[in-house]
Amino acid sequence: MVKKYKKVFSISLEQGYRNYTVRDLIDLKGKKKLTQIHVSTPEEAAAAEEASIDLLLVRACPELHSIRKAAPKTFMTVSIPFIKYASKDHIVKDSLEVIEMGVDSITCGSWNLDFMKYLNGFQIPFQGHAGLVPRRSTWTGGIKAVGKTYQEAIKLYKQIKDIEDSGAWSVEIECVPHKVMEAISKNTSLVTISIGSGNKSDVQFLFAEDILGCSSIKLPRHAKKYRDFNRFYQKMQKERINAFKEYKKDVLQNNFPLKKHSIDIENKEIEKFQKYLSQEK
Repeated sequence: MVKKYKKVFSISLEQGYRNYTVRDLIDLKGKKKLTQIHVSTPEEAAAAEEASIDLLLVRACPELHSIRKAAPKTFMTVSIPFIKYASKDHIVKDSLEVIEMGVDSITCGSWNLDFMKYLNGFQIPFQGHAGLVPRRSTWTGGIKAVGKTYQEAIKLYKQIKDIEDSGAWSVEIECVPHKVMEAISKNTSLVTISIGSGNKSDVQFLFAEDILGCSSIKLPRHAKKYRDFNRFYQKMQKERINAFKEYKKDVLQNNFPLKKHSIDIENKEIEKFQKYLSQEK
């Protein structure tokens, strides 16, 4: 089946093609289940696009340009941490620079609402983050589920409505009871993205490192491992060490380099050179 892409322009008027626009995603709310993966490398991004993953999330990182290039047609959101910036002007300036690189949306994980409203004035698409927000875990009692009581669910709903009012088009909802997610998703115009919050959202989200089994931390309860890359990496590291050991052994035993690894010279030429060297002494 031939994939259909829409022509888009970046803020710098660079032409490109995407699988979705923000308008498409809003229109699809409640009609089609979508997938999102957090990727960290160009290889992961290219694999996600080839696998027809709908949406990508990427941190603002030095590899961002290469990641965008590796998956040029997949809708991409970039996470910009507020903690690096002193003012809303600085954070918006950085958001504009990221969008200019061909990114489709910004995620405002822990920004305050005033910053988000300010960003909206520049017509930059952005999404919020609610539920278990790691940077705010001290306010919710640590790394644990949010919204398990009536009062917590109400507070969560109000936070999401505040994000909606700030001008966001979407919200990531993390580690919330699936029934709470279902109820909230039906009562907000935001495209809801679930990570650890059940299957009643508009988008289902996981990290590539969890899917691939290459995380440096224990697999979260809400994640599913589809491959065991860490096992492959450990085997590769063992093979690296063995190869280096064999190389050293070959060198010490004069088994490397052999004649086939070396460049030859005609006897008459080396003899002339050696004669020249003897005369120089």
